[in-house]
Amino acid sequence: MRRIAAFLGILAAAGACRRARPAPEIPMAPSHAEEAGAPAAPVSATPESGPVRVAGISFAPPAAWRREPPESSMRIAQFGIPGSAGEKEGTVAVYFFGSGQGGGIADNAKRWQDQFTDSPRPGTVTSLERNGLKVTVVTAEGTYGSGMPMGPSTPEPGFALWGAIIEAPQGNVFVKATGPRALIERSRPDLDALLSSLQSSTTM
Repeated sequence: MRRIAAFLGILAAAGACRRARPAPEIPMAPSHAEEAGAPAAPVSATPESGPVRVAGISFAPPAAWRREPPESSMRIAQFGIPGSAGEKEGTVAVYFFGSGQGGGIADNAKRWQDQFTDSPRPGTVTSLERNGLKVTVVTAEGTYGSGMPMGPSTPEPGFALWGAIIEAPQGNVFVKATGPRALIERSRPDLDALLSSLQSSTTM
């Protein structure tokens, strides 16, 4: 009987050890994965200074731009374009949604232009190539319906858009600059310089 009691005691102790063992830790998804329609996490993080590197390309932001924390998890990088006295600042947002994600080039160009009403002249869509990379440049002007997609918009009269859709090795990269029309016009040399600084992963 003493042997049976001792054996039962050993079994009870082993069971208690198994119950006390903590459950394996399950990794949590990134917080923005909870947002409806949010993209997958970027392939690599963008440094807080220096060139923007994403999707197998890099480009140099102009020195006059101010790097800012992205307002949305969908933005790889964000910059402010300082305005003159009494002028609103411009915003440059860089997006990458992953390989094959983010929609087609023509659809995005139309969607960007459709954010403008009361346009004094038609927008443009121009295809070009910089350092072996295909780029589509989109422009528009008028009253800009700023805001997140499917959310409330704030009309911004007298605004303009300069956007670039870069066909990078790992998927399309979207660069969207918006702000007062005069500011965007003055920023054209900086925007053109950004495209000239493009490099693919084969030359980085």
